[in-house]
Amino acid sequence: MIIVSVKNYEFKDLYSRYFKRTIDKAVKQIHGAERKLFSNERDIYLKHPNKQLERFPKEKIDNIHRIIVNLGEGVKFYPFSQETKGKNFVSLFDKDAFETIVNELDTIPDFIEYLKKRELLFADKTVTVLPGEENDFPIETATQFFEYEQEQPSRVDKMSILISGTEHDLLGNYLKNERTFPEDIKSKEYNGMFIQLDGNWEDFKSNKQVVLKKKLDKNSYFLDELVKREVLSKSNPDSEELAIAILSFNRFNRRIISNNFLEFFDSYKDTKGLHFARRYADFDGIGVVFAFYTQEMTEEMVKTFLSLAMDSFCVFSKYESKKMILIATTTEFKQFRIGLMKDIEPFPKEMELQILEDVKLLGWFTNHTETNFTDLEYPDVE
Repeated sequence: MIIVSVKNYEFKDLYSRYFKRTIDKAVKQIHGAERKLFSNERDIYLKHPNKQLERFPKEKIDNIHRIIVNLGEGVKFYPFSQETKGKNFVSLFDKDAFETIVNELDTIPDFIEYLKKRELLFADKTVTVLPGEENDFPIETATQFFEYEQEQPSRVDKMSILISGTEHDLLGNYLKNERTFPEDIKSKEYNGMFIQLDGNWEDFKSNKQVVLKKKLDKNSYFLDELVKREVLSKSNPDSEELAIAILSFNRFNRRIISNNFLEFFDSYKDTKGLHFARRYADFDGIGVVFAFYTQEMTEEMVKTFLSLAMDSFCVFSKYESKKMILIATTTEFKQFRIGLMKDIEPFPKEMELQILEDVKLLGWFTNHTETNFTDLEYPDVE
């Protein structure tokens, strides 16, 4: 769950007032919202213009992330994070930083990973961000900055950090270092630190590997569009659960899945007559089954073969996947069939024997190949 407070008070060069009207107020609102959602004994129901009234499932929430977005412009320094009354971590972003982060980390898994690692590293530290240029820090601002720093509680158990640079620069450093933050920040040797990250984001964006990654990622949006057009557009009660399963993959895995599906489809797109093809891959316990069927096949044949494909991959993979997603289509992408198997457990022996008998009759798994490969999110550049 992500609780977000957005503040749009105009900044008028008076930091103490601005922080009180934005950050302090937002922290209280986030704490109040969380308390109402989770401490209330009565059920809370959510209204959405395009959905039925639904109960808020607080018992299903394992992790909560708290975010404040300040839209005020011209701020030369601000706290990196805050704590609620309940001592819970709150991430603080300015407008440009938040926009950059959600555009760069544009899947929920990628975004949540960043929030988790950010919180884990900085939760026991007092951090101030200095996003402006060195020559863009007038005397009046400097005076308010030193007053602000002196007002911060003195804690021997908390490291004090000044970050010269924007959250963009920190994000660039994080992505450049294989999604980890600077090692120095993890040190317990010091109680104070100054980190200069200015220019990291521009350097990151111009890197040839990053430019190539962006180009390669274009195919990954095939999966996003598939969910939008073929799953969420259907009035199926299981559509939302299926969409969540597919969108649980990060951008890199979406690229791998999309590339493999498009290559698989390209191999069979001109096939005629009665023909059915299938392929399977596992991603950390989530299986993805591709299938292609020709238009000459009847509806009953297609349904039977798709069901058998899913079941047989469960058996032959020794139930490696605990959840399995089906993506099937025919010539010219004329008809997609998308499905989900969940909570997969070993089948009864009688059912396994029947599946083995059926696939033997069809000649499946008699000449199958298994391929293991390693892909790079940021490919090497020659």
